[in-house]
Amino acid sequence: MARQRGGLVGRRVELDALVEGGVSGPVLVHGLPGSGKTALLQEACRVFTGRAQPVLSVHSLTDGPAWDRFGFRAVLDAVRGQYELFDAHPRLPDSLDEVSKLCTEDGYADPWTRFGLLHAMSTLYTRLNTSAAVTVVLDDVDHLPDPMPAVAPVHRAGHLVIASCTVAPERVPTPLGETFSRMIELGPLSPDRTSDLLRRLAGPVSPTVERSVREALGPLWGNPGAVVSTMNDLRDRGRLDAVGGRTRLRDPATPVALPAGHPCFELLAPLGEVGRQVVLLASSPEGLLVDDLRFLEGNAGRAVDTLLRDGLLDWEPSGLIRCRIPGIGTAVEATAVEGARERLHGAIAERMLEPGDGPGARPGAAARHIASAGQALPSREEFGAVLRSAEVTLAADAATSTRHLLAAWWHTGPGAGRVAFQRRVIRHLVRVADYSAMAGFAADASKDELRAGERAELAVAATLAALHLGQPVPREVREELGRDEESGSVVRLADSWFSGDRVEPDGIAACLLPVWQRIGCAPAESNPLGRERLYRDSLIADACAVRDLAPAFEAVLGQDYQVPARGPLSAYHRIRSGYAEGRWNDALAALEELELQDTVSELVLEHARLLAAEMRGWNDDGHQAVALLDIVPQPGYFPHHRAWVEAGLRHRAGETEKAFEAGQRALRAHPFARDEVGVARLLVRLAWLAGRVENKGQRRVVVELAETYHERRKSSRSSGVLGLVRGLSGDGAEIETAERLVRWLGDRELVLLGTSAAQLSGSPEGRLREAYENTRPGGVPQSAGAVEQPAAEVLSGTELEILELIRSGQTNRQIARRVRMSEKTVEKYLSRLFTKAGCRTRYGLATSKLGRHQDAIGA
Repeated sequence: MARQRGGLVGRRVELDALVEGGVSGPVLVHGLPGSGKTALLQEACRVFTGRAQPVLSVHSLTDGPAWDRFGFRAVLDAVRGQYELFDAHPRLPDSLDEVSKLCTEDGYADPWTRFGLLHAMSTLYTRLNTSAAVTVVLDDVDHLPDPMPAVAPVHRAGHLVIASCTVAPERVPTPLGETFSRMIELGPLSPDRTSDLLRRLAGPVSPTVERSVREALGPLWGNPGAVVSTMNDLRDRGRLDAVGGRTRLRDPATPVALPAGHPCFELLAPLGEVGRQVVLLASSPEGLLVDDLRFLEGNAGRAVDTLLRDGLLDWEPSGLIRCRIPGIGTAVEATAVEGARERLHGAIAERMLEPGDGPGARPGAAARHIASAGQALPSREEFGAVLRSAEVTLAADAATSTRHLLAAWWHTGPGAGRVAFQRRVIRHLVRVADYSAMAGFAADASKDELRAGERAELAVAATLAALHLGQPVPREVREELGRDEESGSVVRLADSWFSGDRVEPDGIAACLLPVWQRIGCAPAESNPLGRERLYRDSLIADACAVRDLAPAFEAVLGQDYQVPARGPLSAYHRIRSGYAEGRWNDALAALEELELQDTVSELVLEHARLLAAEMRGWNDDGHQAVALLDIVPQPGYFPHHRAWVEAGLRHRAGETEKAFEAGQRALRAHPFARDEVGVARLLVRLAWLAGRVENKGQRRVVVELAETYHERRKSSRSSGVLGLVRGLSGDGAEIETAERLVRWLGDRELVLLGTSAAQLSGSPEGRLREAYENTRPGGVPQSAGAVEQPAAEVLSGTELEILELIRSGQTNRQIARRVRMSEKTVEKYLSRLFTKAGCRTRYGLATSKLGRHQDAIGA
């Protein structure tokens, strides 16, 4: 990050206005609390001092006694403390004594003695420096009861004065504004400069840290004081970790709170409990409606008006009131009694439904609060009736629907109706991927009197929640739900997973699919993604082998399933899928999230770090790649994957011979490791490396290694890899054999294994490219003639240049340097090119006909 004038971030224009070109009269620097006025004045003082210009810096004007209306006690202390810096008049000590005698409570008592005090202070400033004008800096001058006389003696003595005040531009008092010849406003920092400040405070930070702080601060993002105090508070609370040279946020799902000492709380404090209740409701997901205010105790309307005026709340034309600074709502909730917000919603709902307001007259409004109150309201059938009658009027967003369904289940009495809601809740929570809510629901519902089939449904819910959250099924829930054969087998799936056993796709299907077909209301014959696909799709088996269960869940649960946005399973799956699909920035961000999880197995971390090291190596970040590789144990769970990464790093460092030796050594040292994909990737990489070295005998060596691998495994994968290796070693017929295997299996993974070699060489075999393009994302192959290449597209010169750079194996960062634009702009161009080419990956783009003449051949 570029450093600015000794460390000040983002105030170059304002600093230049203070220190460049001379100051012709009094200058007032003004801005909101935390805008950086003190830091700017300190930097200006440093610049003046560096130029040998005398400076008197007066801070803490209001630290003196209350009767010192002009702040002269602070001036006296500043002159005495900085006395040696000035070319003072010999009689300056006399002036100090005179002002000290007059600056008393009695000296302020009447106009005549105040006149004498002002005259003595003017004399003091005159004697302060005899050789040059002094720049007198007065911080927070607006905090003085009477700031005008604090400035006037400085100006009369011929010195320059720079003062600051902490107010918004429109609130600068008129007399104060008229005293100064110029005013400099400190507005918010730009987003980029605020990010610079964040990195100045914490070093390299993960995107999660910046995103969380930005969301918490809202309009205060750009306020230096708010950013500094928030980061200091996170550090004091132990919520920041340094992992791999980057600062990361512990428990990123927990919102960031505004620090308790922030000036916003000074605005909130005079409003008392009703002000806190308003903020608590306005910061909730559903917000606060103007019509709800009359159901709050106290003068809620006046509190809202005050908070709107002070900028803490925002009002929408629809009547919805929201907290502008989410972090203050988080802080208020953290200091409130647990469940205070839910009980507040419950109290409002009960008041809305009181007979005095007209029974049932406000069911829609009451339903919002009943749903938000959750189990803070005792289970009552009349509340369930209100929820059911208002269901059609609810917003369709996932969070609102989740609250509504959970509350409807809670307020529905035991029996068939509650069981029906149970199924609706489970199906909905899978569709919206809210497994935290799923875990809580399974625990609550397991306390009901249930039949065997109903327990099995809850067992599926509890197991899915446990596997996605990385937390075993709670003992009491497990004991209650595991009493029957069907539900017990489901719960044992989670037990087996957390004990470290390998979970196979067919085991997942056997446990979950029969129950899910009841929950999802879909007959077995209508589900095309059932057990048959699990048996034949090697991609799913490969994912389960490295403990990524998302593909198996997609196959079993079908279109109902969504990968959640957070959690260990989600982060790990995003690393693997992001790597395979070329979304490397997303994958690397997911690694940061994964490493902060407390429940991730070493196997998962090892595999994720190896993929990240491979990606960083291709992104010209060799130092980070080596650092990641160094923390992976040897030989570890994936010795061949490790050798694959190491070989790539050594080759890119110009050590191709050593790269080949490292890969060959790993294959011979670990012949029985269960690292099937790693063996395949390593063999393909070695086959390509063998063509890059002078020793042509290495081609025979890698073919022999592939033959030994196939003899040992005798699998479709080993056969396909052998064909790829032979093809890359010069045998074109073997490439065709591998292609046919790919077509038959619908196994894209075998083709992706060759992608590394294709990217390195820039000229993958044409028929292999065709096999890749003719394989659907779902793993179902189609005939070679079934895919039509997109019609010829008119491409701009920039698009053509980027396309050629993609085909030469350049990364986004390298492309940005070549075409002289930002990486974000490159990504936008790539999105358009993906659309025009009709593909979703860089490899698909590189091998497409986009931008080629009809007779063009090759990648």
